[in-house]
Amino acid sequence: MKLIKEMSLSLLLMQCPLFAQVGVNTNIPKSKLDVEGDVVIRGPLRVGGSDLIKGNAGEKDQVLVSQGEGKAPLWKYVKVPFMENGQYKLINTYVVDDDKGISDLSAPDNKPLSNLGEQYTAAWHKISGLSTSIEIKAEENKVTYQLQAGIEASTPTGNTVGEVKFICGIFKNNILVALRPDKIQTLTIGTPIQYIYTLNYTEENAVKGIHKVEVACRRIDGANHQFRVGTNISNSTNSNSFALKSFLKIDLAELVTFKTRLK
Repeated sequence: MKLIKEMSLSLLLMQCPLFAQVGVNTNIPKSKLDVEGDVVIRGPLRVGGSDLIKGNAGEKDQVLVSQGEGKAPLWKYVKVPFMENGQYKLINTYVVDDDKGISDLSAPDNKPLSNLGEQYTAAWHKISGLSTSIEIKAEENKVTYQLQAGIEASTPTGNTVGEVKFICGIFKNNILVALRPDKIQTLTIGTPIQYIYTLNYTEENAVKGIHKVEVACRRIDGANHQFRVGTNISNSTNSNSFALKSFLKIDLAELVTFKTRLK
């Protein structure tokens, strides 16, 4: 009986290579190694080896990339960084532009500087094309606003050169969330002068939901001067609306949090 058992075991071992398939927790393996259940790897995961050469274990921060059926996968570096728990991840970027600008800031409003949190009023003039909707899904977030607009001013004949003071701001749901005052100085009567206005501001932990974002400006003082935002003065010969067009870019980053699965 012992001899029969040993012969049966030997025959079984001899037959295994013929099937070339091993199943763990399954009686019908679908590949050379078919595992039904979790797999724990305690050492390097090597690919592309042979009977004589160990496979490649890859390097730090590399991932396995499939090369298609019949080919071993390759270790490759990813083009985007891995995000760790507690880091901010760029979720979305919104970009809009406008070449119509604001042409109706004909007179200063002589009002004091604005403050964050104030409501939109008729004292402001919106740049119609710089409007977009953003969606915030995480409570912890950072919304970065970047505004750029060409500014042009000119002093007509019969007046004295001087400066025009103005302020531009970003409104979210008609509430001022970012602003920067500035000024432009004319140099020669009848000759327009150009300037690039920029505004960069980051708002933290904005309320979740869908928000409408718009850009508006107002002229604080500086009478007797022609003044335009995001477009050129009508009689200007050394600029145009394309060169002075305005841009609004919004980067939305949200905090990355991972939920721990209970075992």
